[in-house]
Amino acid sequence: MNVKEKILNHAEEIFFLNGFHKITMDEFASSLKMSKKTIYKYFPSKEDLVKATAHSFMQKIKSEIESVVNSKHHSIEKIVAIVNIIKNIGLHKMSEKWLEDLRHHQPSLWKEINSFRTKMINKNISIIFHQGVKEGYIIDVPHQIIINIFMSSVQSIVNPDFIMNNNFSISEAIDSTLKILINGILTEKGKKVYNKLIKNKMQVQNDSDEE
Repeated sequence: MNVKEKILNHAEEIFFLNGFHKITMDEFASSLKMSKKTIYKYFPSKEDLVKATAHSFMQKIKSEIESVVNSKHHSIEKIVAIVNIIKNIGLHKMSEKWLEDLRHHQPSLWKEINSFRTKMINKNISIIFHQGVKEGYIIDVPHQIIINIFMSSVQSIVNPDFIMNNNFSISEAIDSTLKILINGILTEKGKKVYNKLIKNKMQVQNDSDEE
């Protein structure tokens, strides 16, 4: 890992957990055990570091999702894999503080992230939906309707205002939203495959926990 990657990985860990607005570069450098001079060599300001951190993370997510979409798995397996990616982001990565700081202190970056999210969903979910319809696992309705419902749900539920006003964690909001959406788009055949897949994954997890 080079110096730039080390800085970005640490920024992701610190900013996503605690937000970035109240963290000074002195505090950040101290927690990283690196001089500010070294950090400024790669990122001239905290704003530059915040933007680079968000962009780096978006590229990681893009790579993960496209890897799933381009795999040879059937559509239900792909849906479960992408749901796990999204849930892991909410559970282990982005806190309410990070989202709130973005919205209030970096509105242009917040807008860029929302645009990225929309493009990723439109492009990749469309591919999976088409595959699922052909396999008989997903209901045969215009995919754009499903995507719009999906996007509206994500934008309405997974946002700082809703989460804070309703005392949800990001993970809880994501989990409940996706569970409703997934069950709504699957055929009976698809639900059987989905439930079997989830049951098998839970069994594997339980076996792993017992070891």
